[in-house]
Order: sequence, then C-alpha cells, then structure tokens
Amino acid sequence: MRGCLLDTNVISELTRTAPAPPVVAFLSGHDDLWLSTIVLHELEFGLRLLPLGQRRDRLRGALSEFIAGYGERVLTLEKMGAEWAAHFRAQAHRAGRVLDLGDALIAGTAKAHDLVLATRTVSDFESLDLDLVNPWETP
Repeated sequence: MRGCLLDTNVISELTRTAPAPPVVAFLSGHDDLWLSTIVLHELEFGLRLLPLGQRRDRLRGALSEFIAGYGERVLTLEKMGAEWAAHFRAQAHRAGRVLDLGDALIAGTAKAHDLVLATRTVSDFESLDLDLVNPWETP
C-alpha cells in the first residue's frame, strides 16, 4: 500500500486506555504515514475543550510526543489541496450532501499528495475520488 494520511479519529484512538488492536497493528505495519495540519488543528481543538487537569495534561503530552515523531511528515494545506477540497465540497453539494470543511481539507490534502486516507468514518468520504482504508477493519 502507498502512503497514508491519518484522519483525526485514527490518532484519537491511540489516546484510549486500550486502543483497538487492529488500529495499533495498522500503524505498526506501515512506515509511510502522514499527518495534516488540519488534523493537528482538530486534535488541538479537542484538547482545548477538555477541562484543565491531569487528563488534559496527559493527553497533551501523549499527542505532542506522537506528533513529534512525524517530523517532516506533517503536510500543510497547499494550493492543490485547497482546490481538491473545493472540488470535493462542490461535488457533495451537487449530490445533496454536506461535506464538513475539515473533512474536505483533509481529503484534498490526501488527494493532492496521492495518499490513501486512513479513517474510521469511511462513509464521510466514500463518494469522493479518493482511496480509503479503515484501520479498524484491516486484516
């Protein structure tokens, strides 16, 4: 399989006390994994919604350590990704569906960099011209 862009729900799974074994196996079995700054925004937003305290501090530390391991494999939104995101949102709109802006930007980033999008919510993206994988269902 070619490289994968990780959706927010994949990374969030790792913060659980007992992450789903298929997700852990998926991440351990792939070395060409990427993050998007849009996903980093969603993670940071989620952290800021939590009350101050030990849980928030623990999650921030764990996520910071995880993200630091990606170094140069964090993708920013560039022109081509923004154009693909607009294409995907317009396509969904014409079909009578709403594609969340964050999801569109993540999908556009994956498409612009020819990456498979790894997500649990495949149904949010399956009508798009995008390769998808669900780490919860991979063998």
